[in-house]
Amino acid sequence: MSDAPRERGLSVRRATIEDAEALAEMAQGLNAHQGDPVSNFSPAAARRDGFGEAPCWTALIAERDGRPVGYAMFHAAYDAPHAARGLYLQDLYVNDGERRQGVGRALMTAVAREARQAGCIFFWWTAKQWNTEALAFYRKLGAMADTVVAHALFGEAFDRLIDGDTTAVIPPPPARHGSGAGSDGQRVRSAPRTRPRTRAR
Repeated sequence: MSDAPRERGLSVRRATIEDAEALAEMAQGLNAHQGDPVSNFSPAAARRDGFGEAPCWTALIAERDGRPVGYAMFHAAYDAPHAARGLYLQDLYVNDGERRQGVGRALMTAVAREARQAGCIFFWWTAKQWNTEALAFYRKLGAMADTVVAHALFGEAFDRLIDGDTTAVIPPPPARHGSGAGSDGQRVRSAPRTRPRTRAR
């Protein structure tokens, strides 16, 4: 259970299966803001993937006077260079009318507490470059920033890799021998297991 400091009736707690409807509604608002499909993350999907036999994420709900006003979703991560456990922040969302009222910070504080309680020493996330409001918020938190190119395999490309059809795959660059970093001389950083970036609003 994560409880952020209360401020004007604000509190943060772990989401339960009873929160599936509220989570889906807020996620749809986030999806619309990000230009993502809005109908996939339904209450049924929330119950299945967050509260079913094998949950693949954890969510926190921010409430003001008992009313949901935001949420954070995260899952386990690992950083090999530091041999350290961490969390990956998948979603961070605050309702319209509740922004700049301490909700986002309370959610981030609660995620950090969850990480510490789980024996983690960090949590990380990504953001789109056009989301300048979110980027400014993260800078105020003291977050480190790095420029990376996120990759993901979905749909036909995902199936093609599994099925062994490489006709449409671009060959990798020549290996840099002696790097010890991997088959193509690159270190592949930990990536989210769901969508390839944090969606924040």
